Amino acid sequence: MAQVEKEPLITDRPGEGTDAAFVVSPATVQVEMGFLYQNDVISDQKLALYPTTLVRVGLIEGVELRASANIFEEGEDSPVYVSPLVIGTKVHLTDNKGWIPQSALMVNFTLPNIGSEEVQTEFTQPQIKLLMSHTLTDHLGLTTNLGIAWENDLPSPVHSYAASLDISITDYLGAFGEFYGFWSATDDIHLFNAGATILLLPDFQIDLAGGIGINEAAPDFYAGGGISVRF
Repeated sequence: MAQVEKEPLITDRPGEGTDAAFVVSPATVQVEMGFLYQNDVISDQKLALYPTTLVRVGLIEGVELRASANIFEEGEDSPVYVSPLVIGTKVHLTDNKGWIPQSALMVNFTLPNIGSEEVQTEFTQPQIKLLMSHTLTDHLGLTTNLGIAWENDLPSPVHSYAASLDISITDYLGAFGEFYGFWSATDDIHLFNAGATILLLPDFQIDLAGGIGINEAAPDFYAGGGISVRF
């Protein structure tokens, strides 16, 4: 019997602002975990996430279920917090054909009254993102995101954007650079991030990335890495 070749392992990390338009296949579980250290010298604010965890489950063709949560500290003497749970779905919309990009719609909900009491949300917080992937050449791709989210303590929605240039160096080594940001009626944050992925096995990938803030409201720098495993 001929062996069925697996599709490439495509993840939503290590980019901090960009999610791929790829949807996990049915009956597949993909776990993406990592750590991140962030520092803002001017405000003397530090953030350490260890780990960030995203679980993606292929439900039916073109539809995945998602759940994510983090463990983090907000400085050297900070207690350890467990973030609220975020659940959602990603739904395939179009394939990449000519000028039409591969696209998907991602809808997430941050659930209330879950996680450490100090960081719990009072109400359910929805987020919607349109994800698009464009093939430029055999080795270059462009991924773009547009999103909107509603948060409890803000009078208006938070909008987001992202654009990532994805480079396939070999079948096992990839790199990327992304610009992304968030803006609302009260503030805006813009950042740049770059990194690499190494596929060690067909279902196992490691990654490294680091970024800087572009405007004053953004953190000065951050760095992280992680693993992605497919079952």
